[in-house]
Amino acid sequence: RLNRALRHEQGFADRFLPDDEAARALGRTCWEALVSPLVQSITSPDPHGISPLAWLLSEYLESVEPPRRPGSRGAAFGSRVRRLTQLLVHVDPGGPEPEEARAAAALSLGLCLGRREGGEEQGGAGQSCKSSGLWGISQCWRGVVQQQVQRFLEAAGQAPDLVERYCGLYHRLRGATEELFGQQAAFVLALGQGFAGALLQLSFPTALHVSEQFARYLDGQIQELHGAAGSAGPLQQLQQILEPFVVFSGLELAHTFEHFYRHYLGDRLLAQGPSWLEGAIVEQIGLCFPSRFPQEMLSNLAESEELQQQFYLFQLQERDKRLLELD
Repeated sequence: RLNRALRHEQGFADRFLPDDEAARALGRTCWEALVSPLVQSITSPDPHGISPLAWLLSEYLESVEPPRRPGSRGAAFGSRVRRLTQLLVHVDPGGPEPEEARAAAALSLGLCLGRREGGEEQGGAGQSCKSSGLWGISQCWRGVVQQQVQRFLEAAGQAPDLVERYCGLYHRLRGATEELFGQQAAFVLALGQGFAGALLQLSFPTALHVSEQFARYLDGQIQELHGAAGSAGPLQQLQQILEPFVVFSGLELAHTFEHFYRHYLGDRLLAQGPSWLEGAIVEQIGLCFPSRFPQEMLSNLAESEELQQQFYLFQLQERDKRLLELD
């Protein structure tokens, strides 16, 4: 019914409003009149604190886990949910608006949480979302993501493959975000905030254990990439590996993660020396190191190498002077 009403409005605008500005004004008015009350209704929580949209999104995530067959009930349900969410957030299934795509790309890795250096971007995304009536939907998605991550951490917090499963969960929810809402920056931001909210609930001993596991896993991944360093493939693989870690930015967990990471970094530098890979990692997840210890370690190492080169040149000059005196 909503689609029919919007198509009727579009047909009226095409027929009777040749002026683009008037057509856009009519579209905005109809959109606010039709969608805003609906969004307010489906995002309002019931006495148990669960809104209809939150329940629907949770069911969607559960339904897409097993392999999907085109004609199955789960596939039909998922298709309906996607059509609904794309309609509500006014996303063209053919692709996002160019401006939104650029914002989402900027937020997806470097500014996922919009904290610290990214604070202004967070405010901008939030204001845009509020002004278009999507704030409630994005916050609903944030709550669903946080609930999913909390459940996962409670079930797998002590598992030996915790980090591999965590990264798998992140990429699954990242994919679901694009399936449901396109690449709008507000929902990429909500995804990161949902992960951050779940990590904030960890007790200190659990956070310590999780931080060490993350640092160890990342060390293993970097060791594997060292052999293939310098080509385009490892760089793309590195970006995919690092994306789930960006959500640590601005959290207390980042301090313990940095503590363990710098110890593993020191071992790598002693064993293999500096490489472009270490610099690329610091560039990608620098916000996850609040004390900037890894950055200082790499900077000190580069300075030390420069001083060694200068000392070597000085020794050559002194040797040449002595040989000249002997001549």
